Amino acid sequence: MEKKIILFLSEFRKDSVEKEYTCPNGQIVTGRQTNEAPVKYLLQVHPDIIEILCIVTPTAQKSAWEYFQSMVGQIRADVLCRPIPFPEEHSFPEEVLPQVLACAESSDEIFLETTGGFRSAVMDLLLISRALTYAGVRTVKAVYSNNFTNQVEDASYMIGLFDLIGGMQELTSFGNVRTLREYYRTYPSSPEIEQLLNSADRLWESITLCKADRIQPRLDQFNQAIETAEKCQNPLMRALLPAFRKKFGKKLNTPGLIKWCVQSDMLQQALTVYKERIPTYLMTDRPDILCVPPGTPEPEMRRDYVSLEEARFYEHFLKMSRNMGKAYCGRREGDRPSSWGDYTVATLEQLDTLLPHSYFSTEYPMDRLRVIVMDYLYIRALRNMINHANDQESASQQQLMDYLNDRGYKRLHEVRAEDIRRTILKALDHLQPLSRKERVK
Repeated sequence: MEKKIILFLSEFRKDSVEKEYTCPNGQIVTGRQTNEAPVKYLLQVHPDIIEILCIVTPTAQKSAWEYFQSMVGQIRADVLCRPIPFPEEHSFPEEVLPQVLACAESSDEIFLETTGGFRSAVMDLLLISRALTYAGVRTVKAVYSNNFTNQVEDASYMIGLFDLIGGMQELTSFGNVRTLREYYRTYPSSPEIEQLLNSADRLWESITLCKADRIQPRLDQFNQAIETAEKCQNPLMRALLPAFRKKFGKKLNTPGLIKWCVQSDMLQQALTVYKERIPTYLMTDRPDILCVPPGTPEPEMRRDYVSLEEARFYEHFLKMSRNMGKAYCGRREGDRPSSWGDYTVATLEQLDTLLPHSYFSTEYPMDRLRVIVMDYLYIRALRNMINHANDQESASQQQLMDYLNDRGYKRLHEVRAEDIRRTILKALDHLQPLSRKERVK
């Protein structure tokens, strides 16, 4: 690991007067050229700095380069000053930034001196800092000289704020709290923020490892942590959290979580959460879609069911044609469907007839409910296809997949990642509450 300073070398005016500057640690340093005092401070406080990367314009090369090298050599003869030419007509991102990145290794630590250069130099240095962070190089401090107060001031908090905002973006987009944890190792945290980071970490671990039975309690903990964090003492965190609320609603629910997975390109996890959590969502959170009255007999729980609601959805709802076909569909005993796919198709076809005599009721039009069920069955097939790395339809699936294909769902062997993404998002749209117009119908 090596420590290096990066700066824009300022021009040197021969008529400039040497001034004293008070440093953050109380020391006094002197300087004539703009970069001089902050560099002296950094070299004194961090004696293990070995190199200064100087972004140098032709004008600064002529007026300041020799003076700056001489100044550094008088303080620390072992420190290398490396010039990085920056002709003014050239593109900083295309020609200068790659040279800077080539001078840093992933384990290095960078100190920014932000006083010198053009007015845009601070933005260019922030660009360097972000690019270095992406490359695994840590920016540990930023300083500048304030000529009005004669102080060398620490601007590291600005780098930290970019980390905080980037960390919130990672949390919102990917559920990742790594950058936020790095930020709060440097800056003071609070119990409310720690609770938020821990709950987000545990929730995302459950999703990543497809531990569907742990998702709901951890989702509840995460929602509670968000609510608590909105009252924390950190004003910027309080200001950033409403953006999360705006994207995912007042409380993150199962559909929101699935959408989050899709937007984070975690398609396998999205399929798993949809398959294992949507039955519970329908029967507990959305009785307008599928209502089960109290006292309804419990279904047989098999090993592969993660919840009572999933068992009820499979054993009582999807198997209605098998359980009730003889009485309500005009079938004789010998005509009963023989496979899971067969009786599921029969349930879909006879839904209007079967549902009024079942354990279930709905406020939704039968066609809309049928689409919701077809979405679920297709997503279940996609999930099994990915989990088993096999896109060939089994004999027991054939009739169901033929039925779904006739209604616009792609064959499994034709499906691409973008098809899965669209299928899930469209299915989530179908779960939206009925509009007033739809309710009147």
